[in-house]
Amino acid sequence: MQKVYRTCNDPTTQYKCHIGGEHTKITKTKRSVSATETTLDGGLYWMGLIGVGTPSQPFYIVFDTGSSHLWIPGEQCGTSCGGNHTYKPSLSSTYKAWNKTFQISYADGSNTTGVFANDTVTIAGISITGQPFAVINSASGVSGRAFDGILGLSYAKLSQSGENPVVWSMYLAGELSLPIFCFWFGPVSTGSDTGELILGGYDTTKYTGSFTYAPVSVQGYWEFIVDNVKLSTGSTTNVIANSISAVLDTGSTAAIAVPTTYLNMINTLIGATYDSNTGWYTVNCQTKPLSAFPNITVTISGVPFTLTPLMYLFIYVGPSTYKCFSTILSSNSMDQLGNPLWVLGDYFLRRFYSVFDMQQNRVGLALSTSYSTVQAVPSTLFPAAATVTTVSTTTTKPSATTTTTTKPSTTTTTSTATTTSATTKPLITTTSATTKPSITTTAPRVITSLAPNTTCLVNIPSSVLIYRSLSISSQATYLNDIALCAGVGVLYSSWDGGNSYLESNAVIYGSGNNHTLFLKAGSRYFCLTGGFHTVYYEQGAQFNGAAYTRLCSKIIFQYPSTATC
Repeated sequence: MQKVYRTCNDPTTQYKCHIGGEHTKITKTKRSVSATETTLDGGLYWMGLIGVGTPSQPFYIVFDTGSSHLWIPGEQCGTSCGGNHTYKPSLSSTYKAWNKTFQISYADGSNTTGVFANDTVTIAGISITGQPFAVINSASGVSGRAFDGILGLSYAKLSQSGENPVVWSMYLAGELSLPIFCFWFGPVSTGSDTGELILGGYDTTKYTGSFTYAPVSVQGYWEFIVDNVKLSTGSTTNVIANSISAVLDTGSTAAIAVPTTYLNMINTLIGATYDSNTGWYTVNCQTKPLSAFPNITVTISGVPFTLTPLMYLFIYVGPSTYKCFSTILSSNSMDQLGNPLWVLGDYFLRRFYSVFDMQQNRVGLALSTSYSTVQAVPSTLFPAAATVTTVSTTTTKPSATTTTTTKPSTTTTTSTATTTSATTKPLITTTSATTKPSITTTAPRVITSLAPNTTCLVNIPSSVLIYRSLSISSQATYLNDIALCAGVGVLYSSWDGGNSYLESNAVIYGSGNNHTLFLKAGSRYFCLTGGFHTVYYEQGAQFNGAAYTRLCSKIIFQYPSTATC
């Protein structure tokens, strides 16, 4: 989700920052503690589990370094707020009403409106009493999202009410040894990848070398100056921009979102063209060799951070065709001073371990231990690069800097329940849990044992919509249970309901959340937005966005007498 980057003194009424009001009551008693939470890969964004209220009410939220507010849906919002959970003030003994309105809009056209409140907020076992947040009572454009809300991690100067962001409240309450947080993201969406967010410490197993730091240039977003951006193909290097303002934004899907003028230059060098059906830019990967695509290098504090082509390209795998998308997108973002911003988003941050230091007002990057892991390349793509595997052939590591990293001397791990996706703070010594989150999902129609590696017998309802065409179809939405016959591909721009039954080598490409999928060997489900799916699959099926998975030795579909493949 790309956000509208606005100033605190924007003349538009709903975007004004209301300095003052009720804030977290805290006492500064510093302790040497850090906490880790595992985050979930929702396809286009990373989510984590937090609690609000006493007793704690669960919410899956996006940890967003591009905003400063915490908002969650209230009971009045209904399905328009997306997600699966709503905040119920009457069930919390620590709830306190705050008669102040809240509104925020995002660059994708979505927006939320509500009121501020105060309550206890818990992340990775750390609880802050009286934390300000917004309870949403109406929303637009978020109904299909898997997350319940957003937790902002940028500076308090962006907040509408002047409140401290949650992580600052934790530090000032003495819950963290350092006012820092760090992100590590899994490099490729596989349906079982994870990430982590660590509060107050580092995970030394997730990065190599030393950190490169850049001072925050304008306190609001995590904004800093990038030396330059270059595109290099072979011995030819094109400098796209010098001395530009950039932000690290965990709430943006793009590898890099750039001002339109620069985007046109980059697309020309990449060979990307706009695809009106998806709203993304595509490249020719059928006949163009991988070596013809440039490396993209962002130089920060004199150190290069390089994305090779398979790090900024996404390959859609269909039953008989492929489509390659670029994750270099457009941005109209501005900082508080009116400077255009380059946004370094999730596809960039999958390659580099990131540190956000509120005490020294700086951001840091180090090479991720999974930097070189990239998606598998079908043998028919990039013809001159037939030997390309799931390991990148070109790696540019950040060189050592004069700045070294000081790790916290003592860390304490707090475990939280997670699924097979990631971004909530696993600790240095812990591994991600794979327990199913307690969210509402459509019950799978399975009548056999759920033990792993057993035959899964699946009853398909008579209302099922069956696709028998051998070509990829494009539909706006679907509400039905659907079945795809062998080799059939269906492309959806959104998925509003229904279970899916995929025969061998069938493909679904689209969006949606909290659905049940049955995937035979060779079938593929690619989720661009949404997630938290329940997936039953045979060995050889591919999928992402899963919250719960079950491997079946064999899936047997029992079709109704009125419909069959």
